[in-house]
Amino acid sequence: MTEEDKVRAVNANTLRQDPTFQAAVLEARRSALEELARIEPMDVEAIRNAQAKIRAIDALTTALAGFIITGTPQRMNPAV
Repeated sequence: MTEEDKVRAVNANTLRQDPTFQAAVLEARRSALEELARIEPMDVEAIRNAQAKIRAIDALTTALAGFIITGTPQRMNPAV
């Protein structure tokens, strides 16, 4: 783990715990899901666009979690 990994982990964790960021991500995802639910079933392009928004939001949260995992030292298990 590099020093940059540690910094990214701290920054990602700060974002993850920030109430405004949490609200923005949840609102964006909720809005995208509602948009998807309102699309006509035969409008394939609109469905794909809405799904892409949802995937992008999910990818962002997954990337943040990955930064946290990569930059956080593993805890030693005292039972071992």
